[in-house]
Amino acid sequence: MELLRDYVREQSDHAFRTLVERHINVVYALALRQTENAQLAQDVTQAVFIVLAEKAASIPNGAILAGWLFRATRFAAANTLRAEARREHWEQKAAQMEPPSPAESELEQIEQTAPLLTAALEQLPELDRSAILLRFFESKSMGEVGRLLGTTESAAKMRLSRAVEKLRRIFRQRGVVVPASAVLALLSVQAAQAAPAGLAAAIATSALLNQSSTATFIIAKGTLKIMAQAQAKKLALAALVLLFGGAAAVVVQQTIQRSQNAAAPKGFVLPEIKAAEVPATNKVLVFRNVPSWNRNPDFEDVLGDLGFDFEVKPSALMGTADLSPYRFVVIPGAQWRTDFYTTYAANAARFDRYITNGGVLVLELNGAENDGIPLPRGVNIVRNGSRENTIVWADHPILAPMGGRSIRANFASHGYLTDVPRDALVLATETTDGESDTNRPTFIEYSVGKGRVIAAAQCFHDRDNSGRGALMPTLLTYAAERKWYTPKK
Repeated sequence: MELLRDYVREQSDHAFRTLVERHINVVYALALRQTENAQLAQDVTQAVFIVLAEKAASIPNGAILAGWLFRATRFAAANTLRAEARREHWEQKAAQMEPPSPAESELEQIEQTAPLLTAALEQLPELDRSAILLRFFESKSMGEVGRLLGTTESAAKMRLSRAVEKLRRIFRQRGVVVPASAVLALLSVQAAQAAPAGLAAAIATSALLNQSSTATFIIAKGTLKIMAQAQAKKLALAALVLLFGGAAAVVVQQTIQRSQNAAAPKGFVLPEIKAAEVPATNKVLVFRNVPSWNRNPDFEDVLGDLGFDFEVKPSALMGTADLSPYRFVVIPGAQWRTDFYTTYAANAARFDRYITNGGVLVLELNGAENDGIPLPRGVNIVRNGSRENTIVWADHPILAPMGGRSIRANFASHGYLTDVPRDALVLATETTDGESDTNRPTFIEYSVGKGRVIAAAQCFHDRDNSGRGALMPTLLTYAAERKWYTPKK
């Protein structure tokens, strides 16, 4: 990004040529994989760097260039393939294809998944895709991946692990069932294929001088148009969300969906988008230093499955991260092996301001009971292991999966909450002699200014067969939808 800024500020040919030399192999390899044609791949690669030169000034400082180039290459290659398909339609009949034989080895599994890889990467959240591109395509070390993603090496490893599992699920949705080892094997051979000798110098020159062949010019022009259309749709949706709220987002998204359906090839229909799958704004922040009990799935997995745009930051950034863009912030449990909770306590006032201004804070407090961290409005947690918790409101959207059943486990909760505001809604309590102990609430929600706090002394997993793992997706959906529960009289 420093080189890109140098090019924008000073029109530095050297900076741009260096950028091309560093990234050309990745772009060429992506283009070659998608087009499966060396000449088309060169045209696409040249077009991508022409687009980069054109749009350099508008790329945000915080962007990861590998991710931006991936999307630009994806657009350019798709545009090229559509043009090629139209041309070939008039030149020759489609070749008869033999039905694929079933996979019998890892090599065959790799051959099955390779054609799906680019499209599958497109479906990943931006940071997951960037992690894979940096690690496997650009051969960065895990330390470098963490640094470029703005996080720690251990957090980068966690993100990569989850991203590989998401890719496996995407392949499965497309009818190709492979183990995680096959996905890793596929990615391990994705190191960027070297572009032809001399291509970097030729591309840098043509991009800087805005000179290219007719074929490349058409690809670049089409790519700029596609990227502009994609950005326009994104901005239109965001603007209407600000003006009219969540309902407008659904209307606009469905309108976009219908227009896409209309333009699709005959016989191809994109799936309908349900309102529940299109949150008004779905940007979420998770603060995390270490995994939570090595559980699977964890918050990041469920956020990805629900389609949220989420980021993970270490506790070291609690004092500087801008919280205002996020619909809700998650504080996960089991972070006691680091300075996580003391850092949270030191920055409690920042979180209070975020909630007061309309944010939502989701706190999974198991693990914080030893530190006694302060919650907004003076709520505290007291350490106490309980084997059973009583559900107070069985029809609450978060608790509905439990069907009113108690939560039973060796540690149904690690503590209970004190100094709870009188207007707070108590969702669960410790159980004493088979009855709800109202003096020991373990799961509450309450308002703070324009925002809300959802605090649980339970952890959300099913490793103990307690059934409470089902509450993680309902908890996150509830925090995103902001349709706060009102008990029936």
